[in-house]
Amino acid sequence: MVGNSKQDLQQSQQIIPFIVGPTAVGKTATAIELAKRLNGEIISIDSRQVYKGLDVGTAKPTLRQQKEIPHHLIDILEPSEQISAGTYRELALVAVADILSRDKLPIFVGGSGMYVKALVQGIFQESLTDKSVRDKIKAELDKKGIAELYNRLVDIDPELAVKIHLNDTKRITRALEIYEITGKPPSAHYRNQETESPFPNRIFVLTMERENLYQRINERVDQMIQDGLVDEVQALLNSGLRKNLDSLLTLGYQEVVTYLDGECSYAEMVENIKRNTRRYAKRQLTWFRNQLEATWITITPETTISDVTRQIFQNILTNDNQ
Repeated sequence: MVGNSKQDLQQSQQIIPFIVGPTAVGKTATAIELAKRLNGEIISIDSRQVYKGLDVGTAKPTLRQQKEIPHHLIDILEPSEQISAGTYRELALVAVADILSRDKLPIFVGGSGMYVKALVQGIFQESLTDKSVRDKIKAELDKKGIAELYNRLVDIDPELAVKIHLNDTKRITRALEIYEITGKPPSAHYRNQETESPFPNRIFVLTMERENLYQRINERVDQMIQDGLVDEVQALLNSGLRKNLDSLLTLGYQEVVTYLDGECSYAEMVENIKRNTRRYAKRQLTWFRNQLEATWITITPETTISDVTRQIFQNILTNDNQ
């Protein structure tokens, strides 16, 4: 049996790298090359790549890439299932222990900041889920709308509310669920959570000038459309899913659902995805800057993947020798 205790992980002196950053910045390609160099395996830190069938719209690593380097925590849930940051942390710790037991190096890659924070800083013990409470909040959302729920969050937890966008349905409903289950504002739990990482790590944030990043985002969206994003969403809807499910209330998918429902034109759908993705990337960078202690690596049009992996490798080597 593979051990997965916090003590087991802390006994490993290997520094485990996290490669994070905004969408389209080049995290996957960087992680794959680093894994080749360091005899590593990749653990996805993506709240949507965990779902089966959400491939094109999540920029999931291709089957060829997954065959080249083993990937973990991808395609582990059906789109109708739920996952919390606490559950992700438990699964990730098991994956880390498994990889280390085979003398490989775990390499985390992705853009879901809350998952990164939950993993390296811990999560409060009362971070539970309750289907009946979640269903009740969902019914309230359908009846009253997200603005009403956001206002309720402002009343019970203004400290957290100011950090959440009014349209972030997933985080608003999750915060209300925590409050309903525990009777305490989520921010009170966060202040009391663990702050010690279960293993040595170093976080690297990849970034680039806004104009360059936005161009890459626009090109990625065009490629997703070409790769069949609309067909992917249609297949999900044909399987019985609708846009009220968490897995489809996400960037890229919700815009396509709106188009398929006849609420916007094809051209408007494409532009909406690009615009919303650019806005999301901006929020990601702000979050990483304010929430994580990390080494930032700026990528220019002249920067190669080898350049980035070399910087990460040298940084890890320096810390290993300290």
